[in-house]
Amino acid sequence: MKKVLSVLAAAVLLAGCSSSSDGGSGDALKIAHIPKLGTIGYFQAADKGVQRACAELGAECAYKGPTEITAAAQVKEINAAVQAGYNVLIVAANDKDALVPALKDAMDKGVTVVTYDSDVAQDGRSVFVNQASSEGIGQALAKSASDIAGGAGDIAILSTTPDATNQNVWIDFMKKELAAKYPNVKVVATAYGLDKPEESTTETQGLIQKYPKIKAIVAPTSVGIVAAAKYVSGSAAKGKVAVTGLGLPNDMKTYIKDGSNAQASLWDVENFGYVAVYVAKHVRDGGAVAVGDKVGSGPGDKGDAERTVTAGAVGNEIILGPATVFTKENVDQFDF
Repeated sequence: MKKVLSVLAAAVLLAGCSSSSDGGSGDALKIAHIPKLGTIGYFQAADKGVQRACAELGAECAYKGPTEITAAAQVKEINAAVQAGYNVLIVAANDKDALVPALKDAMDKGVTVVTYDSDVAQDGRSVFVNQASSEGIGQALAKSASDIAGGAGDIAILSTTPDATNQNVWIDFMKKELAAKYPNVKVVATAYGLDKPEESTTETQGLIQKYPKIKAIVAPTSVGIVAAAKYVSGSAAKGKVAVTGLGLPNDMKTYIKDGSNAQASLWDVENFGYVAVYVAKHVRDGGAVAVGDKVGSGPGDKGDAERTVTAGAVGNEIILGPATVFTKENVDQFDF
């Protein structure tokens, strides 16, 4: 009997020391992609990249988009994913602090957590995959606002929610850049459309009515910029109030080309999701993500084959790459 028990014990030890082709974690990748809101086209485009990377890796992936753009809705999805056995969470955070307890609990249970698009406090994730540097995005928004407003005049901002981590950081950098380089452009108001078309449209109308002299609306949100451009295009403000910000080329194409004085900028969102998966795999495999470390990507990466971890506003981050400005001349070249 003792001999049998010894054999069984040895077998258990060997099983515990074994590893799979998925790296040091010893288990197959099971990834939950948790965006801010499931119905936003931006995150659906990112999920195409997530799914493409998962297909390359033979990983199981699921899109777990909340139905409300709140921290509570995301916490619910995080907890449900952990309970369902997902061992990797890729999260675009609605709130930099409110999600941290649930994410820390997930990591305590052995789950790998990587944020992208919108970060949380550093102790709530392993690394953040950023679109570009937050300062760079803010500077680009400021330049775009000045250009489209003719270098002077009042402008307004249409954002998502008051607690949106990435938008708040970008707006802060944008205001600093305006003050430093474009002092004749003044931000007179900031409104919040909650990343919902109806609310964003209502807020756009309200901004134009309350501030009839504004020359541009800057929307650092893919939902808000479309709502603002659509409203302006169909109103008396067309040709008087310009719209710029961050938006998908397919969503903005009509308004960029119809004389509404609209433009948009964005990075390759599909590749954004793709890169986030390979970064998560790197972490899951035990790869280092301290500042200065190198993180490789997959064969289908449309950007760099390798990226360097840098110091961001919150902590360690990996930069996707530069954004593209979509104009009448080039918007037809893009399809996402």
